[in-house]
Amino acid sequence: MNRDYSRPNRDYNHPEKYYKGLPHRDLPPPNGLPMPTKEQLSTLVGVKAYADTPEELQTELCRACGWKVLDEFSSYDPRVKIFHTRANVGMWALGSEWILIDQKNNPDTLGNDFMTQDFLRNQSDCKIPLVKEMKCISKPTDKIKFTLMSRAEGVTLQSIWHTLTTDQRLSYTDQVADVIRELRNYTSPVACKVDGTPLDDIILGVCSERAPCCKKIGFTGKEWIENLAEELRDGLARTYKTNDHAIIEEKFQELKDNFPEQGPYVLTHGDLNTTNIIVKDGKIEAIIDWELAGYYPWWVERYRFGGNDATAELFAPLWSRIGGEMDQEAFNQGIGPMVSIFHYFQRCHFEHPNHNGVWLRPAFCDCRQYGGLIKMETLGQPTGHRLLKRGYDPKKNTNLPIVDNPEDPEDPEEKAWLKRELLKFCLHYLEGEEPETENPVQ
Repeated sequence: MNRDYSRPNRDYNHPEKYYKGLPHRDLPPPNGLPMPTKEQLSTLVGVKAYADTPEELQTELCRACGWKVLDEFSSYDPRVKIFHTRANVGMWALGSEWILIDQKNNPDTLGNDFMTQDFLRNQSDCKIPLVKEMKCISKPTDKIKFTLMSRAEGVTLQSIWHTLTTDQRLSYTDQVADVIRELRNYTSPVACKVDGTPLDDIILGVCSERAPCCKKIGFTGKEWIENLAEELRDGLARTYKTNDHAIIEEKFQELKDNFPEQGPYVLTHGDLNTTNIIVKDGKIEAIIDWELAGYYPWWVERYRFGGNDATAELFAPLWSRIGGEMDQEAFNQGIGPMVSIFHYFQRCHFEHPNHNGVWLRPAFCDCRQYGGLIKMETLGQPTGHRLLKRGYDPKKNTNLPIVDNPEDPEDPEEKAWLKRELLKFCLHYLEGEEPETENPVQ
């Protein structure tokens, strides 16, 4: 996703400049302006410049901003424009210098971006490039959270990566390495956000990648494993094709014994990629989008990087240049126990009843027949995470959303899971995405 951070400073005193081919009412036009063309005049055919009734003046033309017929008859052109949307969060450009973030106020899951940047901005020796100003203008008890943020000058590194030479790319790699070194100067005795609250588990217990996540990262490695215990036991039963309690407990104990202590815990961005790096004239101007940031185990930033080819190319030479890092083979071996936890967790089946549901929007207007979706999973509610505990069943292939046996399964939990998977497939196709199936651990 590329965002336009290079929007030029507009002349807000003259909104007429930003309508292409706007004809002047007077003929001939004043001040030497050109005569309107026939094509320009044709755009006015059928246009109403009046309302027949007072009620017509209140007709809403845009459900997003509440623009009415009365507003269209004014000389006002909004200096507030939608800038970016994601799930149930909107970002509005306020003129050329500011951005307003509009989101539901859920203190348990939202606001980490502001909180982390505020923490860093208040460190006297912090050298990490951030946006210059960020202010929360809502009260903690407000239902809506509004955050005002100054606009970073420049463009995303993603948008220009294909134009850069090898030396220019390596220069940005070195600058990102400097950022990571600086972040690692901030440490914690436990895993947590900068305010000491638990981190959402986007690493091992991943079943919802949108806050609020189902699982939290424990303050210690031992707590982290215990937070995932129920799902891991179920995943072990499926992997080893057994329901024998003793065997499952033996394998679970092996997981715990092999799971290393997770410190040191270092400040980590959590989503560092080329779309979150703003650059100008060869320099990083700001690192943005700190929603996932916190004190994670030392290996997480390296484990989490990715998302696109440009990010992969940016980070490929980074770890050998940052100093004190393992080579890739040693790193892969070191995180092996954590990757095993991730895979066993993925073997279990669960449902999120509070996130099951999609509303279909009507067409935006009669002349623009575009209608989107409103998904329950984007509304900020807890998932209602529930493990579908079935253990190992040799008669059922639980790794595919459609079982080989065409008969309706008798197990109500099996029915619920099949229904959920089939709905997921249908929604993926509606949205033009490739559906995914669960992959067994090899």
